[in-house]
Amino acid sequence: MEPHWDRPLDGLDEVAWDELLSPDDAAELVSALRSLAAEGGNENRIYDVLEDNDHDYWYATVSGKPEGFRPAAVPTLRFLARIAAQPSGVGSETALELIETIADAALDRPTMTGVELDAMVDALRAELDAARPALAEAGRLGRAGDYPVRRLLVGVDAGVLLGGAYEPRWRGVARPLLDSPTGRLTVAGGMLITREKSDLAFRSPHDGEPIHTFSYPGPEGAWPFAGSISQSSVLFSKDELSVHPFVDRDGPGVLTVDADGRHPRLWRPVGADWRATPLVRPGLRLRPSARRAMTVAAHGGECFVGHADGVVLRFDARTGVPSGRPITLTANSAMLGVDDDLLMVTRRTPEGERNLIRIALATGRPVDPLFGSTLMPPVRYVAEGRPRLAFTDGSGPYRKLYRIDAETGLEIGSPIGIGDLNGFCVYELGGRPCLAVAGCRQVHRLDAETGEPVGPPLFGHRRIVLDVASAPVDGRAVLYSADGATVRRWDAETGTPWPAAVPS
Repeated sequence: MEPHWDRPLDGLDEVAWDELLSPDDAAELVSALRSLAAEGGNENRIYDVLEDNDHDYWYATVSGKPEGFRPAAVPTLRFLARIAAQPSGVGSETALELIETIADAALDRPTMTGVELDAMVDALRAELDAARPALAEAGRLGRAGDYPVRRLLVGVDAGVLLGGAYEPRWRGVARPLLDSPTGRLTVAGGMLITREKSDLAFRSPHDGEPIHTFSYPGPEGAWPFAGSISQSSVLFSKDELSVHPFVDRDGPGVLTVDADGRHPRLWRPVGADWRATPLVRPGLRLRPSARRAMTVAAHGGECFVGHADGVVLRFDARTGVPSGRPITLTANSAMLGVDDDLLMVTRRTPEGERNLIRIALATGRPVDPLFGSTLMPPVRYVAEGRPRLAFTDGSGPYRKLYRIDAETGLEIGSPIGIGDLNGFCVYELGGRPCLAVAGCRQVHRLDAETGEPVGPPLFGHRRIVLDVASAPVDGRAVLYSADGATVRRWDAETGTPWPAAVPS
């Protein structure tokens, strides 16, 4: 029997909308769907009814605002798909944009159990699968929302959209290592560090239990956003506190810079408290802008503070006393970080591009050619006996990951592009470097030299993965991934999610 695409609202009154919404909202949704099918309507009417304003989706930022939907969004999908396929074309673009928005939004809320979450993902997938004939018809007619229908379906099939659930074999076994609002992970000194809403937690990499907790100083309104994917050590924030955790031979430490680059400080634990030591730049005649701290870093028992005028000061990481000779960068340069006795610097060219250079701490001179364009500290690793650098080219959903030979500046392979590439880390399997990349709702594992996958993507996150980190645990490489509400743990080689047993 041929579908009646000219009757997109067949069965609309048979849905128990009153069980999913209040009577007024149910009536408004039905009215809005009828208007969309007949006149094109206004997508805001449907969106406003379906948006879940009763729960905190702060971890899921879509176009700069938290976004999640009520369960009524599930049956709404079938009618939106049919409207997109109706011969008249009325309302088709709006219907497809709403489908894309629902498929790309947060799939859960903090109060849902794991079983409820899996049921929600399965229901959305089943509804979209049932809507495939209508979506295929819309695609045949050349209809599109923000992107073509085929791309929408490919995204669903790949788990990029409506990912959100562990593979069936892991259901009831795998679970998050932590329920944590963090979007930033750091591994240092054998600890897993998570940035929370009100503090930094230095945790055991085995079970995630906190070992040390650093409470953010200053007013709550200036605390860093836990779900942010911005590098806290790179470029000061005008509105919020910047925090940079580290662990060295003296234990955990934190570098902070107040809003607008003011008052860089070193914090060290003393008993149950933390002691702050101001990292003061000497000189009374400095312009106020010259005192502004742009970046901070810690390495090799020293702290580094890069100032707005290009001067990088060095301090003892235990006492905060000045140590070493200051380094003065050339104009239009800024410190990104420190690694292996080298200062990582970004320099803006006359054409407005930003290039990455490295400067020897001992001499203050560049040690290799200009290459790349980044505002993030690169990650160093060794492959085939040669030093490599990996870094991303800025921000946004279309950023790419580059690999560079650190001695020649030559690019290794093609840039790696994965949608919503928010973070990456390097780990080793059998002596060969691999990359773990946070992309969309998955963690991708790639060979660092070839860029080819070393295993299938890791599924389990119900929202976009914001960061990924690696640490050795009991002799095995382990990956940690954060999505702003949970931190999940994986065996890097097999992809087994914690706490399931790793196959022998």
